[in-house]
Amino acid sequence: MSDMMVSAGEAARRLGVAPATIQRWADSGVLHAERTPGGHRRIYVTELRRLIAANRPARLSGPLARWFDVLMSGDAVRVKVALIASSQETGSWADTADEVASAVAEIGRQWEAGVCQIFEEHAATEALRRAVAACLSEIHTPDDAPCTALFTIEGERHTLGLALAELVLAERGWRSIWIGEGLPVGELGDLASKLKPNMFLVTASAASSPVSVALYQKPLSELADKAGIKLVLAGGGAWKEHSHATRVFAFKDLREVLA
Repeated sequence: MSDMMVSAGEAARRLGVAPATIQRWADSGVLHAERTPGGHRRIYVTELRRLIAANRPARLSGPLARWFDVLMSGDAVRVKVALIASSQETGSWADTADEVASAVAEIGRQWEAGVCQIFEEHAATEALRRAVAACLSEIHTPDDAPCTALFTIEGERHTLGLALAELVLAERGWRSIWIGEGLPVGELGDLASKLKPNMFLVTASAASSPVSVALYQKPLSELADKAGIKLVLAGGGAWKEHSHATRVFAFKDLREVLA
């Protein structure tokens, strides 16, 4: 594991910086990089973890610290109790979802830094999924309510954001049609014609390549426009601005779209 290497682009994604920054750090010696016979930079994963660990705060504080501890317990019941308490305190599932999303991102950063192990990250996210599902089961939406199809682009596996979005949708009186990860682009038309959703909520994480996002977005936008389906694009992916789509960066943004 310590000998694993990644490309400069992947290193930039993991560190949350521009590729040019990786090049500058490598040239100045801040980040040690090797070169392939073809001249491409490769960075050891241990180097990335060193930088991430060096830039992590010594202690977490506020809502981030509280949610981090709750999620890392891996206890779905405890997570559910915390979700309900937070929604009552903030008065909004969107505000709660944004706090939780920040804690989930922190767990990912700690895994990248080698502080959090894979089994801990998996236990935390699974507890959150189960807790969200339990909360959703207690929110009633009418059968004739507008509905949203939730899915990720083809090849994308990160669906936790969609699960949290379901709470925001339910609070606003929307039904969810859960499609989940990696809907093939060739099935978009059948989804629209058979299930007739009022809205598409589609996510792509920063791990998805810009090319993959662009190739998916074109037919997606064309179909949504033709079928009269509202299109909402979410996640950290490289979505392009489009006149017939709404880009959201936080669950508060989604709440405003639904309002």
